[in-house]
Amino acid sequence: MIDNISLYRNFHEVAGCGSISEAAQRLYMTQPAVSASVKQLEQQLGVTLFFRTNRGIRLTPEGELLSGYVRTALNALEEGEDKLREMTGLNSGLLRIGASDMTLRFYLLEHIQTFSRAFPGIRLTISNAPSPATLEALLRGEIDFGVVSGPIDSGHEIETVPVKELRDIAVTASDRYGTAPVSFEELTGEKIIMLDGSTSTRRFTDAQLRQNGAPDGLLLPDIELSTSDLLIDFARRGIGVAFVPEPFAREALQKGELHEIRLQKPFQPRCFLLACRKKTALPAAALRFLQTCGILGKDAATVSVQR
Repeated sequence: MIDNISLYRNFHEVAGCGSISEAAQRLYMTQPAVSASVKQLEQQLGVTLFFRTNRGIRLTPEGELLSGYVRTALNALEEGEDKLREMTGLNSGLLRIGASDMTLRFYLLEHIQTFSRAFPGIRLTISNAPSPATLEALLRGEIDFGVVSGPIDSGHEIETVPVKELRDIAVTASDRYGTAPVSFEELTGEKIIMLDGSTSTRRFTDAQLRQNGAPDGLLLPDIELSTSDLLIDFARRGIGVAFVPEPFAREALQKGELHEIRLQKPFQPRCFLLACRKKTALPAAALRFLQTCGILGKDAATVSVQR
C-alpha cells in the first residue's frame, strides 16, 4: 500500500479537473510538483494512469479503475473527519459510565441530569454494578470511567480521584441507646445486618470492625443483604442493627423511623472515587462530563493532570 496519501489526493484532483494546471491551482501547488506526484504514483503502482489528448489529459482504464476506489476512500475519510468534529463538538457520541447503586444515586445522578440537558446528542450507557464489578468492567475497557465507593485496591492499571466524602453508621429502629456513646461489646446481643461480602462497603465495614477491636460475633452478621436499601428496610422494621452508608439512612433518620447509634469508635470517613485506566486518554464526551462535574479542569486530557 502507498504510504503517502497526498499522492492519491493529488491524483484525485487531477482526475477530476482533467488538467494538471487547474489541479495545481486547487491544490496550491506548482504544475511541476503535481506532475511529479502523478508520475511517482504511476511508478509505485507500475501502471499508466493518464494519457494526453488535445483537450488535456484523460484517465486510462487503469486510472478509471483506481479513481473510483480513491474517490470512495477520500469521501470516507472526509466523513470520518466530520463525525470526529461532531463528537469533539459533543453533537454526537457515546459516554459509558460504571457506578454502584450508592455512587449513582448520591453523586452521579444529578451530574448525569445536567450533562444530558446540556448535550442531548450524546448517548449514555450506565453500567450499574457493585464497585468491584465496576472496576473489572473498567479494566476490560467496557466503560470510559467508573465512580466507586472506596477504599479500593486500585492496582497498577487504575488511578482514582476522591470526589465526595462518605460516612458509615450503625442504625436501628429503637431509640433505646439514646445519645450516649455505645461500645461494640454492647451490640453483641443485637441481630446484626450487613451487606454481602461482594461489595466494597462490606469489606470496609469488616476492616473497620477489626481495626477497632470489635468482638468476633459482629464480624459474622445474622443477616446479609444485597443492597443498602434492603438494609434500611430491615432495620426500619425493627429486625436488627444495620451498618449502612449514611446517605441511604438520611431520610429515615430525618423522619424518626431510624435512630443512629453513636459508636464509641466511629468508622473512619471514606470517599466516592472516580476511577480511570492509567495512561489512557478519555474520550471527548467523558472529558466534558468530568469537567461539568468539576472533577477536571477545562484543559485536562487525563485524570492524572488534576491530581
